[in-house]
Amino acid sequence: MAYRIGEVSKLLGLPVETIRYYEKEQIIAPKRQENSDYRTYETWDIFFLMECMRYRSFDISLKDISKMLHNDSLDFFVERIGFKQQVIDEKLRYYQMLERKISAYKDKLASLPYNVGCYWFVNTPEYRYFTYVRREDGDHYGEVEEKPLFPHWLKQIPFVEFTHHISFADIADPRIDRDAWGLCVESADAALLNLPLNAEVQIRPASLCLCTVMDLGDYGNLTLRQFDPLVTYIRDHGIVPEGDIIGKILTRVHADGKMHRYIEYTIPVRK
Repeated sequence: MAYRIGEVSKLLGLPVETIRYYEKEQIIAPKRQENSDYRTYETWDIFFLMECMRYRSFDISLKDISKMLHNDSLDFFVERIGFKQQVIDEKLRYYQMLERKISAYKDKLASLPYNVGCYWFVNTPEYRYFTYVRREDGDHYGEVEEKPLFPHWLKQIPFVEFTHHISFADIADPRIDRDAWGLCVESADAALLNLPLNAEVQIRPASLCLCTVMDLGDYGNLTLRQFDPLVTYIRDHGIVPEGDIIGKILTRVHADGKMHRYIEYTIPVRK
């Protein structure tokens, strides 16, 4: 039985333009009527279009589908399907990582009002990080350094996080008011994402950390004196710091006509 393109479109739910494009990509080869541009489609053409629809649902390209339908041996057919399975597995792994990241982030945001100004201990994994801009006074920053890794790491947000870096020795000295901002990622995620590394990337080992959430307020308010309560808490409880402070930016929100910058800080301590 012969079908017009409109009939095929209605039968398969494919736009006429799509069917014509599939013909152009040599998925099907309908017959042309003599002395006319009209094409007629046979049942066999419909079978090919249905198979094409199946392989497109696997996100296989039309070029590869044409080869699979008209040229490939079974071995090549299996190879193409196997490659597509690998692509899907990689996407699935990525979205599983993303789901865990978003879930953990949502929990941090939900508990944020209860954690500001509080202190607790947490075991943190190994991190890799580098800094790209430094501050010497207030919110006056130096030039953002051109780091070779910067654009590559930014592509892997949210697994790569924006971070605030402070020396514990600096916050303990009231004469000093300097810090840095950088990018940080869990070492395990860096490996899974094949994140590029170089000699500028530093490592913070897995460690027991003292943790707190702080509100740094609006732009221009930042000063290391905001960390005086943390220094007091550490000294009053006989805690021995064993590394510098890394803060992960949680969110910026507005309330009571003000901007609030919430950052979760961790500092490695002696067990």
